[in-house]
Amino acid sequence: MAIHQSEQTTRTTTVPLLGFIRKPITGIRRMHPWLYPAWPALNGQRFRQEMFRSLLRELQPQAVFESGTYRGATTQFLWHVSGRPVYTVEKEPAFARLAARRFRNVSDIRVIKSDSRKALQGLREDSSFPKSRVLFYLDAHWEDDLPLREEVAVITDSWTDSLILIDDFKVPDDPGYGFDTYAETQLSVEYLGHAVGEYKVFWPNCPSGEETGARRGCVLLAAPTLADRMAALDAVRSMDDSVPLCRACSR
Repeated sequence: MAIHQSEQTTRTTTVPLLGFIRKPITGIRRMHPWLYPAWPALNGQRFRQEMFRSLLRELQPQAVFESGTYRGATTQFLWHVSGRPVYTVEKEPAFARLAARRFRNVSDIRVIKSDSRKALQGLREDSSFPKSRVLFYLDAHWEDDLPLREEVAVITDSWTDSLILIDDFKVPDDPGYGFDTYAETQLSVEYLGHAVGEYKVFWPNCPSGEETGARRGCVLLAAPTLADRMAALDAVRSMDDSVPLCRACSR
């Protein structure tokens, strides 16, 4: 199904002519993260939350990685439902400090102030971080410097038996799901290109009209060793399937 972009389904980076206004305001808000609105875990999307639980049950990950801590709502959810160590990366110092304070008494949550690409490269070399059965949740895509393709390339080249779930992603056959656009670059499979490697692509098995919350799109990339197991789940579907059946979200 062709996608017709609209303000309801895409977010774009700031128009260049407004840059002189955006930068001072952004600078102030970065120093004071409480000026940003609170945001519920996984965009407040009920099916997304159930999808994540399903992936956790199937994978039984050794660790969870999150890019884009923000104020830590999703971080809290990931740790609570997984019971595994969570490594969450935040580039903005103010948000990183906020998250570090929030989780200062939770030894299983490690807040890393870093560019997400550098953090992944560091964890790749860290012998204490598992190199298989990791669930990666990528959601740090709100600036002009888009790290997603490089993040995915590092993961697919370095981790086995793992899953990558990407937020704000274009679902090709469901325009009701929102996705991010930066300049003229859409978060799409076409954008990721060869970075996907041998990982297999799956989509949420729920029509956008039956989702709750912000109704942002997502994509699941599964290591080839996990492809058959993912295909058997109700929560996701391949593009070979027809329309979303929402077998899971109808429960």
